[in-house]
Amino acid sequence: MPVTLHSAAERPDLVAAAEAMGAEIWPVWLSTKAVRSFWSAIYEPPLAQFQTIAVDGDRVVGLGNSVPFFLAPGASLPDQGWDAVLEWGVLGARSNQPANSLSALSVAIRPDQRGTGLAAQLLAAMKPPARRAGLSRMFAPVRPTRKAFYPLQDFATYCNWRRPDGTPLDPWLRTHEALGATTIRIAEASQTITGTVEQWERWTQLQFPESGRYAIAGALAPLEINLANDIGTCIEPNLWMEHPL
Repeated sequence: MPVTLHSAAERPDLVAAAEAMGAEIWPVWLSTKAVRSFWSAIYEPPLAQFQTIAVDGDRVVGLGNSVPFFLAPGASLPDQGWDAVLEWGVLGARSNQPANSLSALSVAIRPDQRGTGLAAQLLAAMKPPARRAGLSRMFAPVRPTRKAFYPLQDFATYCNWRRPDGTPLDPWLRTHEALGATTIRIAEASQTITGTVEQWERWTQLQFPESGRYAIAGALAPLEINLANDIGTCIEPNLWMEHPL
C-alpha cells in the first residue's frame, strides 16, 4: 500500500500516533524550553496545516513539522535557530502577526522507511501550504544526522566535509542540498537543553563524578556538567539552510 500524506489539520486523529512515533526516534533528552512551552501549539489552528503526517495503511511512518514566522527585511536568521523560530512562529500565530517565511522544524521517519525518499517527500510537502499562505521564503535549521558520530570534530568542519562526488558527507545535509537548499550560516545555539545532574544521568545512563564536558550518545555538542549548581547544559548548533519556495 502506498504511503499517503495528510496535514494535521485534515487528520487530527493521527497526531497522537505521530508524536508517539517521534518520541521513539529522538533522544529522550532532546527537549528544550521552547519545546516544552510551544510545541503542542503547532498542532492547533492555524499552524496545524503546516504539519504533515505520513501513513502506510493505518500506521504512521513519518512526520514533518514546520512553522511560519516573520523575518524582518534585512534581518539575519537567529543564532538561537530552532528554538527561536518555534517561539516566534507560535507567538506570531497567537497574536495574528502576518508571517512571511517558513521554517522546517523536523522530519522523523520510522527506521524501516529510511532510504525510501520519504524524508524528501515530507520536506517537499512543506512548500504547498507555505505558498498558499503567501509566504516567500523557506528556511531550515538543519541538524546533521551523523555529526554525533564525530564528536572530536567541530561543527563547521563536519558540515564542510564532502564525498568524492562533491555532495555533503552527512546524509541529511545531502538530502537538503539535493532539494536545492543552500547554506546560509551556522546557528551556534540552535537548541539549548538543560536538566539536573540526576536527569542527565537518567537520560544518558552515565554517571558524572565531576564537573566538566562529556560526550554523550546522539548529541551534536558536549554536555557541560556543573555539580555545584546541579545543572547540565547541552547547546547544539544547527546549520541554517534556505530552500527554494
